Amino acid sequence: MSIRLNDFTRFANSLLPHEVAYLHSINQFKDQENIDIINLILHNTLNPEQTFPYKTSIDKRKYSNLKIWINQRLKTADVDSSYEWLLEIDHKIMTDTISPKEEDVLIRMVRGFKKPPYYFLRFYEIIRNYRFYLLIRFRHYYNRIVDQFLSDYLELYKECSAVNLRLHEATIDIVNQYALNNADSRKWEEWLTRIFYNENLDGLNRYLAVVRLTLIYFNYREYDKLDRIYDDLDKMLKNGEFYSRRILLNYYSNRVMLHTRRNEPETALEYGFLSIRQHSNDYLHYVNNLCAVLLRQNYNARALKLMQDTFPELKHTRSNHNRVGFASFYIRALNKNNRASEAADYAETFLNGYKEQIFDFRWHTFFSAWLQSLILLEKYGRILQIAKRYGLMKREEEYRLRAVYIPTISWYHSVASYKELEINEKGLFRQLLEPTYTLISDPHKCRLMADLGKELHPHVPEIFHTDGTFRKNILPEE
Repeated sequence: MSIRLNDFTRFANSLLPHEVAYLHSINQFKDQENIDIINLILHNTLNPEQTFPYKTSIDKRKYSNLKIWINQRLKTADVDSSYEWLLEIDHKIMTDTISPKEEDVLIRMVRGFKKPPYYFLRFYEIIRNYRFYLLIRFRHYYNRIVDQFLSDYLELYKECSAVNLRLHEATIDIVNQYALNNADSRKWEEWLTRIFYNENLDGLNRYLAVVRLTLIYFNYREYDKLDRIYDDLDKMLKNGEFYSRRILLNYYSNRVMLHTRRNEPETALEYGFLSIRQHSNDYLHYVNNLCAVLLRQNYNARALKLMQDTFPELKHTRSNHNRVGFASFYIRALNKNNRASEAADYAETFLNGYKEQIFDFRWHTFFSAWLQSLILLEKYGRILQIAKRYGLMKREEEYRLRAVYIPTISWYHSVASYKELEINEKGLFRQLLEPTYTLISDPHKCRLMADLGKELHPHVPEIFHTDGTFRKNILPEE
């Protein structure tokens, strides 16, 4: 195969499934070879385990031209690319450097306006700035066009602005319930659903509504409702709505969480690898989500290799939430690869460097991973020492209110207390069982607790079966 065709193969393989579906839907090729190429790109993208090579008998210029066509069509549909252009135009308007050609493009956009673009609010504000630019220069013809646009869509601008402000109010309730369980987010469900399906609104508000509905349905474990929303969103993305690589990667990462909660790990992994296909500001977060699934499915070496390859991202991230999360999953990856001693050392070093960030952001995730290392090393006394020094059990009581709570630290502490003869078997069983009463109605949390029970079985076989369930069969088996 020629180097040129290798280049095209790599390019085609870099395309995301929704990009290819969109390209396939809009192509109007008459040339059969072009049709064959685009069909093969679609097949290979949707069937990565059964791909076919691209034909060397086809003129390589057709591959080059098709690559240009693909890049042009995706750039045209890309809302983030359009936003960058708008910001550049706004800068030129404000600095009196906009060219006649750029003005013509802007006027064509105003005249051809039919449906609010993804960044409609910003577009409207830029056109408003452009009106000032025209007025001071007595550009009456263009000014009449722009003025009419601003008048016609003023009410829509006000509506989208009001929706955006209310989305902020909803976000506070939704995030507080997700993180602290101290707010009711269900009251926003109906309104957010209306926003998502309102085609008269801008795309940004509509997509933000989906993200918030995702958290609500996670809070209430109503995954079937989220399925319906995502099925409709999926169709929109394939039609080029809300398109940018950034948005697609975010969508894939959200599907990782959904399919994990529904115990569909293979599907979660497919979306997980799609979410890290390209580096972005959220790349570290997406790697964390993917590695969590890999470790749960015992792809331990693969998870560790991915995290080791991602270390350069860790050095440059400004998100302490992602930094602490990455360190936590890296510790777990070392544990799962029989390197618990190395994991415990790394945890202590990381704590010394980022203590404040750990307690501000993901202390439960971090200490769960560290205590796992110490459990594997049978350093039960050290577990009790750490728990006392950092007040983990008091923090654990407060953490129970969170929607994501699993009694990991509580169970590690109880087992350590038992092994250090601070409590007897009856006391251990009572301490292990007590925090589970409010969790056993959630199948996802039952699976996670069963995994934890499997992990603890070698340390307290008198309490847990090898499958992670209690010997007295208090928790339902799945």
